[in-house]
Amino acid sequence: MQLICLQIDLARQKETVEYVKSYIDYAKRCGYNALLMYLENAVRTEDTWFFNEEDTYSAEEILDIIAYAEERGIDVIPAFENLGHIEKFTAYPQFSDILECQNEALGGRGFGNCGCTSNPRLYEVMDKYITDVCKLFRSPYVHMGLDEPFDFAVCARCKAEMAKGKTKADLFYEHIMHSYELVKGMGKTMLMWDDFFEVADVVDRLPRDIIFCNWNYYFVTDEPSGHWTNSIKRDWFAYYDKLGFRYIFCAYAHGGSCTHNVDTLTDYAQKYHPYGALLTSWEKASAFYLGTYPLINYAAKKWTGKIKTEEDRITAYQEIVQSRACAERLLLLQLPSFGGGYVNITDVCENDSLTKWIIRDSIRAALPDLKKAVAKASGEAKDVLTDIYDYYLGRVLGFRLERLGVNVFDSYEYGFRETEYIVQQLDEIADGYAQLEENEKILYEKYRKGISNSQRFFARKYDSLRGRISNIRAQVLKQEQAGVLYADIMLHDAFGTPRAEIWGRYEGEQEDTLLYKGGVKPSLTCFKTHGCYTLRFKTENKPLEYIVFSMRGESALYPMHFRHVSNGEKRSASQVQALSGNVEHENNILYNDTRFVTMGYDDGIAHFNDVELCRIESKIKVYFS
Repeated sequence: MQLICLQIDLARQKETVEYVKSYIDYAKRCGYNALLMYLENAVRTEDTWFFNEEDTYSAEEILDIIAYAEERGIDVIPAFENLGHIEKFTAYPQFSDILECQNEALGGRGFGNCGCTSNPRLYEVMDKYITDVCKLFRSPYVHMGLDEPFDFAVCARCKAEMAKGKTKADLFYEHIMHSYELVKGMGKTMLMWDDFFEVADVVDRLPRDIIFCNWNYYFVTDEPSGHWTNSIKRDWFAYYDKLGFRYIFCAYAHGGSCTHNVDTLTDYAQKYHPYGALLTSWEKASAFYLGTYPLINYAAKKWTGKIKTEEDRITAYQEIVQSRACAERLLLLQLPSFGGGYVNITDVCENDSLTKWIIRDSIRAALPDLKKAVAKASGEAKDVLTDIYDYYLGRVLGFRLERLGVNVFDSYEYGFRETEYIVQQLDEIADGYAQLEENEKILYEKYRKGISNSQRFFARKYDSLRGRISNIRAQVLKQEQAGVLYADIMLHDAFGTPRAEIWGRYEGEQEDTLLYKGGVKPSLTCFKTHGCYTLRFKTENKPLEYIVFSMRGESALYPMHFRHVSNGEKRSASQVQALSGNVEHENNILYNDTRFVTMGYDDGIAHFNDVELCRIESKIKVYFS
C-alpha cells in the first residue's frame, strides 16, 4: 500500500506544537509514512486573522510542524470541510451567511451546519481559505472531507435548483466536482470520505483519480454494514476495483486500544486492492491520544506486514506498555468505540442484556490489573496506561449507572427495598468519576499546558455527572413509588435516529400529560445487537386510560407491545388506533410477542432527498385494560 497514514484532529481540540511533534515522532517510530492533519478552520490566514488564537494555529506554527514531519519522512496531508462540519467557520459573523439553514434542527441528524452550494458566497469563502492554507503544505494530496452533510440542499435556493430538474444527488455531484477542480488546479490529488455515496449514487460519474476514504468503525464481517439507515449497501471495495478507483480503508483509533475494528476491517480490505490505510482519531476535547498508542503501533505493523503471529501482536503492545502480561490483557479486551445509554435513569431506563452484562463484568475484572500496571510503569508508558485505565473506568462507570436504572425502576414498582444498595453504588460511581477527573487534570497539565480546553468539555462533563448523580440520589431517597410504562420495541436497523413523544391520559382526568420526550434507540445498538429491547418510562402511580405514542426522525421505529404497572396492577394494551403519519399493522401492538408495528419512513435515500420526512409524526393511540 502507498499510504500508511495516521490522523490527528486539530479542529476539535488544539494541541501544543510540541505535542504534535511528539505525535509525529511516534508515527515515524511505528511505521507510518503520512499524517492526516484534520483542520476545518484550525489555521489563521490573512483573511481570517480574527479566528480565536486559543483554538487555532498561525501559519508559522503549521510550517514548523510540516518541516519537522518532512525531516522525518512523514508527509503531512491537510484535511478540510467545505460542505458539512463547517460550524466552526460559521460561528463567526463574517461567515454566517454561507449556511444552508440557520442552526435549525431538522428532526433527523441535521443541526444546520451544512454549507449552501447554491450560494456563491460558500465558494468565495471556502475556496479562498482552502487555497491559502494549502500553500503551506507540500503534500501531493488534499483531503476535502465531504462527509455527513445531513442538511444538504434544504433551503429555498437549492430547492429552486432542483425544481429545474436536478436531483439532490446531482447537486452533491456538482459540489464534489467543484472541490475536485479546486484541488486539481493546485496540482494535487483529492481525497474524500465516501459515506454519502450510500444515499447519493454518483460514484460512476466521478473522475477516476479521486481517492476515496472509506471509514468503518465497527466489527466488519464479509462486507461493511454501512453508515446510514436503510440506504445503498454495496461491497464498496469490489465496486471501486471494478470502476478503477483508488481507495483507502479507515479504521478508528480506539480509546482503550481494542483491536477488533482494525483487525476485521483489514481482513476485509486485504481481499481487494486498497491504495492505503488510515487510522483516524476524532474529537479529543474530552480525551487524549495516549490511550490509542498501543493500537497505533499495532495498526502500522499490521498494515506493513509485520504482524504475522499472535506473538507479534503481543510484542506490538508490549513495546508500548512495557509489560507482557498487560499487553496480553489489553488484547483480550474488546469494546465498541462509541457508547450511549440513558443517563436520566429516574425517568427512563433500558432493560439490561446479557451482552452488556458480560462486557461490563469483563472490564470490571480487568481494572485491578490495569491499575497495577499503571503503578509499575514509567515514563510515557505510565501515561499511556493511565489514559487506557481512565477510558475503561469511565465506560464501566457509565455501564454501572445505566444498570442502576433497572434497580430504580424495580423500586418504583415493588418498593424501595434496595435504597441502601443504590445509594452505595451511586457513591462508588461518584468516587470513580472524581478519580477520573483528577487523572485527566494531571494528563492535561502535562500534555496541554497553556492550551484551552475546547468548549470546556472536561469541566462540563464532570459538572454534569456530579449534578446527575446528585439528582438520582435525591430521587431515590424520596422513596416514592411510581407507575412504570413498558415499551417493547424492535429495531433491526441500528443506524437510524428515532425520537419519541409519549402523552398519557390518567383515568378520571380530563387532559393528557407528557410522559416522555427524547431518544428511543437503545445503547445495545453500540454492540451491533439488533432486535428486541425494552424501555421503561416513569409515570404517576395511577392507572393510564391510554397513551399517545408518536415518533419522528431519520428511520422507522417498530413498537411491539406496551404495558403499564401502577399500584402493583399490570395492564396491557387492549385497543389501538393509528392517528397520523405512516403507521402499518397497528393491531400487532395488541400481541405480546415478536409481531411489531411499523411507524415512520424507513427509506434512507428518501430521507436524504426530503429531510421533511424527519419532521412527520407517526402516531398511535393505545388503550389499556
